[in-house]
Amino acid sequence: MKKYPFILFFFIISAHLSAQINMVSKKIFLDSLNRETTSPDFSYTRVITNYSQKSTRYVITDFYKNGRKKMTGATLDRDILKKDGEFICYYKNGAKESVINYVDDHKSGKEINWYENQSKKTEKQNSWDPKTKKSQTLILNCWKEDKTQTVTDGNGEYEETDGFIIQKGEIKNGLKQGIWQGNDSSKNISFTDNYEKGILISGESIDANNVKTSYSSLGEKQNPKKILKPK
Repeated sequence: MKKYPFILFFFIISAHLSAQINMVSKKIFLDSLNRETTSPDFSYTRVITNYSQKSTRYVITDFYKNGRKKMTGATLDRDILKKDGEFICYYKNGAKESVINYVDDHKSGKEINWYENQSKKTEKQNSWDPKTKKSQTLILNCWKEDKTQTVTDGNGEYEETDGFIIQKGEIKNGLKQGIWQGNDSSKNISFTDNYEKGILISGESIDANNVKTSYSSLGEKQNPKKILKPK
């Protein structure tokens, strides 16, 4: 008969611990663009482990619908993702996709990316200067999925995919150099850019209606002003 009070005590303690965990954690749902959503057709879930505690950093973990981890790291703001420290991302099958270090939501330090088959994809070196507010990424080494190396010690040919944007060109001393060509499927445009030691100095984009837009800096490219009508 003595075992029943013990079992009751065990359940009380378990319930108390569970309540504490629920109290300090928060779970939100994200759509395919990582925006918070209440839709039952969500893409990911995010758990902020120590949400209700006052802290300088909050541990976050994103999960795929299949329950596997998508991303884990820490944020400086519990309500807005401001990455700080090491972030590890995973493919849907659980394989590691990338390890990137951040300082105050800016990439800083070594970055490694893998293909889904776990062969290495890229090695990069990121830097961030909080005084000048400038960042730089050096492409150190790059491999195709068949393990053919295309960039070695900062020199070679490189193809870059960033969301809807795909572009390729020469890497020299870790930086983009010369003519780079690409397209942005979200805007249905193609573009040709000219780089000098990693800095965009000129470029031109063409949309689906053959309307051309020229620019002389990254800022102008992102917010185009000068439009040349097709002849």
